[in-house]
Amino acid sequence: MTITSLDLAFVEQAAKLLEHSSFLMRVSTFLGRPIEAATERLPDKARSLITQSVDKALKGSLRMAVSTLEGGNQESTARSSQRTPTTKKWVHTAAAMGLGAVSGAAGGWSLVLELPVTTTVMMRSMAAMAQAANFNPRDPEIALEILSVFAYGSPMVKRGINSPAESTFFADRAALKMLIKESASYVAGKSVRQVLTSLDVGGAPRLLEFMSILSRRMNFVVSEKFLAQGLPIIGAAGGAMLNGLFNDYYSNVAYYVFGLRRLELLYGPEAIRQAYEDAAARLKIDTNPIT
Repeated sequence: MTITSLDLAFVEQAAKLLEHSSFLMRVSTFLGRPIEAATERLPDKARSLITQSVDKALKGSLRMAVSTLEGGNQESTARSSQRTPTTKKWVHTAAAMGLGAVSGAAGGWSLVLELPVTTTVMMRSMAAMAQAANFNPRDPEIALEILSVFAYGSPMVKRGINSPAESTFFADRAALKMLIKESASYVAGKSVRQVLTSLDVGGAPRLLEFMSILSRRMNFVVSEKFLAQGLPIIGAAGGAMLNGLFNDYYSNVAYYVFGLRRLELLYGPEAIRQAYEDAAARLKIDTNPIT
């Protein structure tokens, strides 16, 4: 089956976001000026706070994913299914902005309190994107694939999953695929308490490896958020917009991650990957200066 022009345009937009965009670029556009990603110069205290916040946020997100498998929040899921994906996205963005207003007023040091709550809101938004592409968040692999969206932020830096030469969405997804499959087999049929206890005592090594990769990737993006939040021009209003951008960024990543999966089922994985690689190659030429 020949890929339609509409779906080819979708693939090109996916490549543009997943290969050539970043959260920091969105913040720079919002502020109207470039921001240097000087995350390596963050003080040790800030690095420790960011790591603590990310680990806590991801553990809360895992808790939410597993609780979905247990059948939790069925009533809210039923209500959510009656909304369009765009409506869901803006509802979640508005909620994230409200949390960001509080965080912005307090400064980046409130991250350890704000991020876990914001991440829970973002998980709902990303799950909505999966549902919009006809994937079921109550399937263990889909639940963890929703969580894996946090591994795809800021693609233009070395991700720690592959070598820089292979730092593409499809290479990263392939690296995570077996971890997701084995982790999903482990969490299926287990309670939230069983899963989190096993994670704490090292009884689920593949799930622990999966979570460690997510932590490293998300740590970089949250460091960018921390830097932006510490700018003098960011107050309560700026913090609200920053959190809105944060939710919107990952919602868009989820939209394209699951949209590409939907197209793979329609046209075949190889055809979509080739279309994506072609689009990514064209974008690379367009965004590199001629020397």
